[in-house]
Amino acid sequence: MEELITRKNLSDQVHDHIKRMILSGELKGGERVPEASLSKLFGVSRTPLREALKKLSDYGLIYLKPRSYAEVVIISEDEARQIAEVRLDLEILSAKLFSRNAQPEHFQELREISERCLALNMEGDKAGSFEIDSQFHLKIAEHCQNFCLFEIFEKLDARIQLLRLNQKLESPSLTDYIKQHSILIAAMENKEEKLIESILSTHIMHHINK
Repeated sequence: MEELITRKNLSDQVHDHIKRMILSGELKGGERVPEASLSKLFGVSRTPLREALKKLSDYGLIYLKPRSYAEVVIISEDEARQIAEVRLDLEILSAKLFSRNAQPEHFQELREISERCLALNMEGDKAGSFEIDSQFHLKIAEHCQNFCLFEIFEKLDARIQLLRLNQKLESPSLTDYIKQHSILIAAMENKEEKLIESILSTHIMHHINK
């Protein structure tokens, strides 16, 4: 049992490290994942490394070439638009359900997440701000009282993060993007569903439509 727990913990550490390398832009689309150097860095065998890579592959961040190597996924313009279109419909449904069902403490939790997201961006930690931004949207889905919708969000989350990275948003644009969170929170509190749709359309599709 102890061996299995240790291996799982190592696999999770490697997974988190590679994910951050991708979302920070250190590893770019089409680049190989440096398996040998990662094995040396973490002092792990091939087994936990491949477990981490399999998880990243399942969530759409890397492509595992059979009996070969792993490389970071490249998202084409058409695929980016498809992801954004699906995300928009899911986000609108999630936000409307959250607006109807969430408790006051859930709104406060969103405010705190949004503040952390903005602070990380102001510090220049783009990968960190992307991860917290994902937490913001996942938290809405978590408390919308539709578990099926939340499961879909979890599955799509990694590719949404990769899409954000590929959009190459500069810091001022990203700051404006994050500041839209507070406007969305207010619209959900006031149960203004038309405004929720408008905010999310701008929030998600503004860069895709350019």
